[in-house]
Amino acid sequence: AAILQSAARLLKPGGRLVYATCSVLPQENEMIAQVFSEANADTFAALDVGQVLTDLKVEQAATLCSGGDSGQRYLRLWPHRHQTDGFFAAAWVRK
Repeated sequence: AAILQSAARLLKPGGRLVYATCSVLPQENEMIAQVFSEANADTFAALDVGQVLTDLKVEQAATLCSGGDSGQRYLRLWPHRHQTDGFFAAAWVRK
């Protein structure tokens, strides 16, 4: 959480901040992202990572994401489902 908050200070308006881990633990992933979003709602807008990936033409982007109101807020890879290590990513843009 401290590293994420520290990195956030370095962005100019319109800059994109990405928080990524190689963890499957919600305490290290969604919970950190949620706390950051709530603490920085006046300066950062959460992005739907599924939409970002779709815009980048990543095949089946929607199946790689979960969470948030849209169900596309976070990138979430699972070893048993995606044949990769566990992985998580959240993204924001500075207002």
